[in-house]
Amino acid sequence: MDTIKLDKCYGCGKKNPIGLQLDISYVENKTCIEFEVGEYHCGYPGILHGGLIAMIFDEAMFYAVKRLGIVTVTVSMSIDYISPGREGHKVICEAVIDKHEGRRIDVVSEIKDADTGKLIAKASGGFIEVDLDKVLNR
Repeated sequence: MDTIKLDKCYGCGKKNPIGLQLDISYVENKTCIEFEVGEYHCGYPGILHGGLIAMIFDEAMFYAVKRLGIVTVTVSMSIDYISPGREGHKVICEAVIDKHEGRRIDVVSEIKDADTGKLIAKASGGFIEVDLDKVLNR
């Protein structure tokens, strides 16, 4: 898994000049992402775009699985939007593996406002182990 180049990934790629360049960290068994909501991350004025929330979830859940050293792709994701993420606030996304059976790995995740602790959204995602060469048709 470490040989896979993710440096141009829109979410986490450090060599993607138009991407988010998210920093991924780990606390115990959780994957963590902290993200500062800027004006260009909003849909409605001052409100974090729901699609961006989905991408942050996908990144956090992917990295929760990546820690296992397994190459996977996202096969499903379900999101409950609870309250708005606000411009100028930092949000924290945490993800943890819920279940691992065979090639399937299920992950759960939450995004909260770092200042208020208010729950913004929660998600669950399904990941499947793959042979990346076959997926990329190499």
